[in-house]
Amino acid sequence: MEKVIQKILATGITVAGGIVASRLVAGGWKLVTGHDAPSDATDETVPLAEALAFTFASAGIAAVLKVVGQRSAASGVRKIADKTGRHVDNEV
Repeated sequence: MEKVIQKILATGITVAGGIVASRLVAGGWKLVTGHDAPSDATDETVPLAEALAFTFASAGIAAVLKVVGQRSAASGVRKIADKTGRHVDNEV
């Protein structure tokens, strides 16, 4: 049961963080480049280098959020398990 809760927490944290991060990345992109973030990979008016740079930045942040979400969920479940005396495997 705890593993299920841990997976649900990790997913929720990752999704919520992803929504916030995508807005931050788009805002940061506009701040740095002066124009909107590429939203369509098939748009040939956006230079390939720019589309790839945005993709790499977004993917890197998504990977970080996934790790943070999983670790946060594991930490939360572990704290609850410590308080209740029921310990779980940290594997997600």
